[in-house]
Amino acid sequence: MTLEDLDWADDVLAMDDAVLGTLRAIDGGQNTHKLRLYLPGRDVPDPMSQDEDTFNDCVVMIEAGTALHIGRRRP
Repeated sequence: MTLEDLDWADDVLAMDDAVLGTLRAIDGGQNTHKLRLYLPGRDVPDPMSQDEDTFNDCVVMIEAGTALHIGRRRP
């Protein structure tokens, strides 16, 4: 991810607060209005190396969160 990528994007969704912090560091405050967590106030856990139930729970969270973003337009 580069500053040019952030400038280009309409919205940038981070799956967890750590990634959001990295994006903010790359951005330097220029695109703050575009950067947010995928699920407001909640991290989506990384299911890597976890059991199938954990992976499935993560999928459910991601699918449920799509309603927050599909068709969303900024004023």
